[in-house]
Amino acid sequence: MSDTRLIERWLPIAALGEESIRERRSMTALPPTYYLHVWWARRPLVASRAAVLATLLPADADQEKFLHVLGIHGDPVAARNAIDRARRTGVRVKNPYGYDRAFGYRLDSSDREWLRSMLGNGAERSTVLDPTAGGGSIPFETIRIELASLANDLNPVAALILKATVDWPSKFPDNVTLEFKNLAIDWREAVQHRLSEIFLQRDLPDRIDLTYLWARTVNCPYCNGLVPLSPNWRLAPDGTGVRLKPDLGSGPGSEGRVCSFEIVRSSRDRSNGTVSRGDGACPFSDCERVIDGDEIKRQAQAGQMGSNSMRSHTRNALKKS
Repeated sequence: MSDTRLIERWLPIAALGEESIRERRSMTALPPTYYLHVWWARRPLVASRAAVLATLLPADADQEKFLHVLGIHGDPVAARNAIDRARRTGVRVKNPYGYDRAFGYRLDSSDREWLRSMLGNGAERSTVLDPTAGGGSIPFETIRIELASLANDLNPVAALILKATVDWPSKFPDNVTLEFKNLAIDWREAVQHRLSEIFLQRDLPDRIDLTYLWARTVNCPYCNGLVPLSPNWRLAPDGTGVRLKPDLGSGPGSEGRVCSFEIVRSSRDRSNGTVSRGDGACPFSDCERVIDGDEIKRQAQAGQMGSNSMRSHTRNALKKS
């Protein structure tokens, strides 16, 4: 039994489960690997790191130090219970976790020293093999804890994702970043004219519109504003959502009364929904009248219901290197 591994005797399943859910809870702040390419079976990074380490460490490894290396620097289960209790009571709590999400944690010198002491010569000899690596969470976390990794996948898309996620950044970190930015600029120039009629870029070159929301629209019969219809503007469970920014033009009845938007992080800052039980609600501050459901039906039946791609924008910071 001298070679018994930690994963055979103990694993903090509840803490890993909550931290894995927390890792994916915000759709706007996912781990960077998620944004390289959509992969339908991507494993949580914190769980992948735990599986790798618990397989290599002996059964008597320090459990608190193990959690620290994972990036779990508090009690995520208690934090989840506090959030549930706050929802029931209506008493808000601010970051009950008390630490950043675990996937973002990078090992410090004491972590590295502890791992070397626990693995001994095995740290240099150990290679983690993942022959069906998919999106690459296991080899990615293996590299991040400074161990050797071999990984592959039969799907050629997954194999390319592995190259771009794990192999190239570890071999050519600075060159990969520069090449990616240049390729992104080349790609944008290649497709921009094909998408210009759909995703308008009215303020180039000083400003690039990066994010669009698509919604059905009706014209407010009272102020001529173009009203995007949605029962709510919630984007994620953590409160992230949309705040509408209506352009009032030169007043009710004028042209150019449309909505852009911005992403907000709190439910208090989100706009109210613009349709409920069939009736609409005009979001323009100089109107804000109820649009009767029969009027919405009339516009739809007459072919006057449209669609709108609302825009969120940022300053253009891309320059070819």
